[in-house]
Amino acid sequence: MKKLLVMLVFAFVAFAANAQTYNLAIGDGTWKQVGTDYTVTNNVVVNFVWFASNDWTTTQDYLIHLDSVAGNHTNVAVALFGAKFATGAYSAIGSAVNWKGTTADTTIIISNATAARWRYYKVVVTGTGTGVSKVDSQELKLYQE
Repeated sequence: MKKLLVMLVFAFVAFAANAQTYNLAIGDGTWKQVGTDYTVTNNVVVNFVWFASNDWTTTQDYLIHLDSVAGNHTNVAVALFGAKFATGAYSAIGSAVNWKGTTADTTIIISNATAARWRYYKVVVTGTGTGVSKVDSQELKLYQE
């Protein structure tokens, strides 16, 4: 039992070490578009952590444009989370949206109509299969309530 626990801890550390994290900021505004390309490869999680210095309760819209580069991802999952503090726990905003890679590109929009007081948003993009995709662009829009 002890060996199983140690193996699980090592697997979790290896998984976490493979993740790529990029920090983005909205600043004092309520909308930001990022046109930088980010590569999504198989089984490597890509995290985008957005900081919004907004003092108002907001609803949110997140848009991401994915483009197939090479190979074939069997699935790319996009999930959005929110947190009040950088060291706080993240809460899921809606359900993850999956793209099966059956088209050359796709645009995914995740909307939250329930007002919340989050200042940190984390987008988790996970590709599976033997392929390479890229994040062409992404936008985060906050609607003050």
